[in-house]
Amino acid sequence: MIDERWAPEVEEIADALAKMLAAESTSEVVRAAERDHDGASPEMRAQIEAFGLDQLEGSPALFARIAMEFGRSLAPIAFVETMPVLALTGRPGVGYGFDGFVPASLSHAAVRHADGVHVVEVEGKGRKSAAGDRLVALEVAEAGELIGDALLADRVARSAALANAARIVGAGQALLGYAKGYVSEREQFGRPIGSFQAVGHRLANVVGELDAADLLVRKAAFAAEPENGGDGAPPSHFAAMVWAKAVQAGRVAATNAHQVFGGNGFAMEYDVQLYSRRIRSWAMRGPRTDKVLADFGRALLDPARRDAMKLLWQFEEGIGIPRWAREADEAGGI
Repeated sequence: MIDERWAPEVEEIADALAKMLAAESTSEVVRAAERDHDGASPEMRAQIEAFGLDQLEGSPALFARIAMEFGRSLAPIAFVETMPVLALTGRPGVGYGFDGFVPASLSHAAVRHADGVHVVEVEGKGRKSAAGDRLVALEVAEAGELIGDALLADRVARSAALANAARIVGAGQALLGYAKGYVSEREQFGRPIGSFQAVGHRLANVVGELDAADLLVRKAAFAAEPENGGDGAPPSHFAAMVWAKAVQAGRVAATNAHQVFGGNGFAMEYDVQLYSRRIRSWAMRGPRTDKVLADFGRALLDPARRDAMKLLWQFEEGIGIPRWAREADEAGGI
């Protein structure tokens, strides 16, 4: 039985982090970091070190929950990028570089080779992204220091899907809260615009998408726990689902927030653009969701791979596939 609730100790640490980030990662701090420090705040780096996150040890749920808080606060620091390596090896400050890009503020990154995970140096100033930071394209051909085999590489990739998805969901939830506050105060025709059905429907759609993505983050974290049969990272089917759903929900949140803000959604004075730019940038740094979902669909059509899936929805293992899907696959239609 899947328990989607965060454990009390996870919530305790996350609440303490949320209070610190609420005080230290204000929109003014985020704007200043983007303007003056290429999106990475030296002061925030000091706060994270003082909080002890570089020495963080804990469950996949704890790392996912913390990633959500970093998304909510738009914390101007490349910490979520280091979570997969930190969570699985205990090595801090190493960015996840399997997709070819890492923030320039990091000195080292992990890349994947045929024999496993290598740590390489991050060199160059990079190019400024929509999130306000700078990304460096890694030289994947460089060997670097071998820190783990191909099995570790697979686990790191699945862990990255969860951490990055959780960050996007957290940012989407914060953007939704910001939009709800705006439509409650902004008036047209003598009443708040949130009372108009068209506006309410838009935000209701965002609520549904984010709730579904949040639930998948919780389920993926649950399935990653060793006591639930995981290996410290979510199974591949959960990694695929949580990443694809988070990207979809984040984009829906950003699109509808801009719509309800109207022209103000494009004004730099409002914070909506801080969230939407980062959500879109973070979503583009991971694998394409259409490819991820296509691979997931192939796995469902393979009886051996399908029957190995655990904790999938209400089924203990596996899932039935309709006849039309099997026939279409045999005919080369999928």
